[in-house]
Amino acid sequence: MRAVAIRPPYVPLTQQRMCCVPCAIQWVLLRRKLPIFSQEEIGNALDLTVPTRHKKLFGRHVKVSRKMPPHGWGAKTDGHEALNAFFKERKIPLRAQHIKHSDLKEPGQLIERNIKKGNDVVVITFMGVINKKYRWGHALVVSAIQRGLPGHSNKTLVTVGDPNFIAPKFYDLPLEKVVKGMSKKHGKAERGLYIISKTRR
Repeated sequence: MRAVAIRPPYVPLTQQRMCCVPCAIQWVLLRRKLPIFSQEEIGNALDLTVPTRHKKLFGRHVKVSRKMPPHGWGAKTDGHEALNAFFKERKIPLRAQHIKHSDLKEPGQLIERNIKKGNDVVVITFMGVINKKYRWGHALVVSAIQRGLPGHSNKTLVTVGDPNFIAPKFYDLPLEKVVKGMSKKHGKAERGLYIISKTRR
């Protein structure tokens, strides 16, 4: 069995409603001892949109809509341009690479390789694949990966950090299910993962 964990480890934070992606970015910034920005500020850079019924939970600069936008409620997660623009504007020395499900090859090797390099891996998956009572896409931060489990040589587990306020902060999931939830067959949208690395000077 091979187990690889991110170092230094994450300090868990809890999200505002519909702010799992901005909160996951906070996890990354905090682990790297970089300046922290509010979930709303990060969310605004990622086109965060919330329904009218939740308007009172947010500041006046957050986009509110009666109609769900094409990317769904919450932040946009279909590319890395907006996130990289946020990093650049705030002089944060990080770069994000988004890999959508249809372009994802050998995800176990990819995640293990990047954790070993000290890069952050944030997955966006449809949680209904993991638990049928959940019907939304969600951001999870990969804290560790275990490959080649005893008696299950082909099975890979990831330890994920979960920003959700009703979830345990860390727990194990089969990587197969996490990747399956990224497919456009689930939750009406194709999802993927972000690899966040330090920029070269």
